Amino acid sequence: MQGPALTLVRVGLLVYYLYMTPRISIITAIGSALLLAGCGSDEAQPQVSAPAPAATTPTQTPFQPAIPRLADGPHLGMITGFDPLDATREAEARARYAAAQSAGATIGRIQIDWSELETGPGVYDQEALDNAFVDFALDGMNVIVLVSTLDSDGLTVPSYLGESDGLSDGRTFASPEVIEAFNGLLDWLRPQLEARSVWGLSIGNEVDSPINDGIVTPDDATTFYEATLSHWNDTSPDIGVAVTLTIGAIDTLPAFQARIREASDFVIFNYYCLDAALTVTGPAQWEADLAAMKQAAGEREIFIQELGCPVGYSPQALPTSIGGSLENQIAFFDYFADVFANDPQMRAATMFQLFDWSPELARSFSDPVRDAGEGLAADRLEEWLATSGFVRWTDLAERPAWNSWLAALEKARAAREQ
Repeated sequence: MQGPALTLVRVGLLVYYLYMTPRISIITAIGSALLLAGCGSDEAQPQVSAPAPAATTPTQTPFQPAIPRLADGPHLGMITGFDPLDATREAEARARYAAAQSAGATIGRIQIDWSELETGPGVYDQEALDNAFVDFALDGMNVIVLVSTLDSDGLTVPSYLGESDGLSDGRTFASPEVIEAFNGLLDWLRPQLEARSVWGLSIGNEVDSPINDGIVTPDDATTFYEATLSHWNDTSPDIGVAVTLTIGAIDTLPAFQARIREASDFVIFNYYCLDAALTVTGPAQWEADLAAMKQAAGEREIFIQELGCPVGYSPQALPTSIGGSLENQIAFFDYFADVFANDPQMRAATMFQLFDWSPELARSFSDPVRDAGEGLAADRLEEWLATSGFVRWTDLAERPAWNSWLAALEKARAAREQ
């Protein structure tokens, strides 16, 4: 997997559910959330979620269609994973994508940082952009592009403006120089996205996390995003634009979330079947979270950038720290299949993800947490990542939810054709 995709998996993302308290540091936040959940030792055993009943019909909300380059109706796609693929796994992935497209998959996603595209003041890397589009998973798909400005753990600005933990030379995120620099990038990017099958643009990834960390202030972030969203819409109204938030932003930054919603064409959330303590949830929580997303979206359409549900270790008869089951993963995707097929406000989603993370990659993110003395947090983090796919990384065994996903794609296609 090429470098830009790996920006998705920064450690800040891995604790994005810990929105119940402001994040002071990664380790502190994980530990605090687990204590709040009443799980203070490695002996804690969460309950395994039961299969969900059929999804209730979502409450219909009047909404404003604002994504001209995406055909009417729901659209679904998926993310491959974040490990390099050997020849065997690439062949497996190609076959899975062919099956998904045959069943009705229609969208793909690219993620790249502002700092990767602008290498100096007004100097843009054409090769980096072109390479981002070279991916078999995008063949025949309508694409949404995420160009991060803020990401889960900090700033992703060009080095001449600052580093991940702050801007340089007295600048703020709302400084005219910073806004003008990003608008310049957008001006360079615009004709290239218009010439490709791109329907949407996100200009930040889980931006509420670094705001809650104090890296930028809510006021400065509001000023930056309102200005840059407006600039894009003034010059490229056909490609919808928005900013990706965690579902936690609804509670931690309600005023910011509302301002960004009003400046955007649609809203974007990331959503998993996990709670603040990184344990697997069931249907009651899914319904409550969906209702919260819809209320926060107002009259905007919703794109779920990452829609995922790990199975946990229990299907392999291993001790589990997060719960979960094969049946719960099936139920999760069955539930959201009905949601997208029946609620026109739910516009699109990309599933997280085809393959599990490899044991080595999962451990590379959990080991720093474990080394800091947070054993339970590390175990849950690693288990989530290592069991998040439709296909096991180690032996390429297919999980039953793969068929649920194909059925979801078929339901979405049928809804588009109505």
